Amino acid sequence: MLGAFWSGLGGELAKQWMVRILTPAFAFWAGGLAAVWWHQHRSGVHRHGWQAELSATVAWLHRLPAAAQILLLAGGLLLVAVSAIAAERLTLPLLRLLEGYWSRPRWLRDRLIAHRRRRYRYWRERVDTLNLRQRFGSLDTEEFLELSALEQEPARDPARLQALRRRRIDGFDQQMAADLGRGRRFLRSTPERDALGMPTRLGDTLRASETRPAAKFGLDAVVCWYALWLLLPPETRTELVQARAALDKAAGTWLWGALFLVWTPWTWWAVPIGIVVPALAYYVGIVAAAGLFGELTVTAFDLYRFRLYDSLHLPRPTSPALERHRDGPRVTNLLWGGLDEPGLGYVDPPRPAEAGG
Repeated sequence: MLGAFWSGLGGELAKQWMVRILTPAFAFWAGGLAAVWWHQHRSGVHRHGWQAELSATVAWLHRLPAAAQILLLAGGLLLVAVSAIAAERLTLPLLRLLEGYWSRPRWLRDRLIAHRRRRYRYWRERVDTLNLRQRFGSLDTEEFLELSALEQEPARDPARLQALRRRRIDGFDQQMAADLGRGRRFLRSTPERDALGMPTRLGDTLRASETRPAAKFGLDAVVCWYALWLLLPPETRTELVQARAALDKAAGTWLWGALFLVWTPWTWWAVPIGIVVPALAYYVGIVAAAGLFGELTVTAFDLYRFRLYDSLHLPRPTSPALERHRDGPRVTNLLWGGLDEPGLGYVDPPRPAEAGG
């Protein structure tokens, strides 16, 4: 029985070891060990070659007692595991830092926010211009009205109709279409109000997602999220958890890449690695994962917010305007500190067949 137990334990350890091999923590320690080894054996490699120096290192390890070899291997595995756990605990503070939740130095924060707000205003004006160009092309107002009239009666002057359509299409090229798409993505991932601006792209992306439910429905996302989370269907929660895990994993890669700079005294290669890996992790991983997580969060409010009203026994909104200005803030106030609204009474939630989302 004990033999089967140890055999199963060994199999599980092997599985865990393979998982750890694929983590940034293992890459960090393996890269650091390689840097230290190269620092110690560089002259030997130049004199005797790679094979001789590696063979000498392996021979030294084989000369160690079996117990020492086991302790060395176990210590290495423990070091990788403990450091990986420590990095996971630092993920949330790191993300807050990368979002821009810091106040010192104040001048740097203010300049970064001002720069991003200038970019927002530039793209807002650019998108407005391109939207008009997409609609009108190279037509002026009179020609556009003429085109609209001809489209209602195409048989009246088919040649003129085709000419006006061609001018409208020719006035909006592929570069303009690419700029319009880029501008719309930027505006969607940036808060509208200057007071909500953040100093980093990540901060603006998450802040824009947090403020969109309030702008659309009057629901404060920070206040209402925990209650909504408990009401989401399992498959929606799974999608959100996976998106959040991707964001945390990208942040972990950023952290381990930046920590690689500690190996600089042993190899100058640590400097480019410590700069390039965090940069790639930020722009390719963190920002993209944050955008997906934010979109999924907003979509959860879009699809399932009525479950908040039903679970709190509050009347459902009867129109978007009333929801934005009255019913949504009512839910926020109830979850935040309670309601004291004369004449408001609790209602029974609709039947399951009528409840919908």
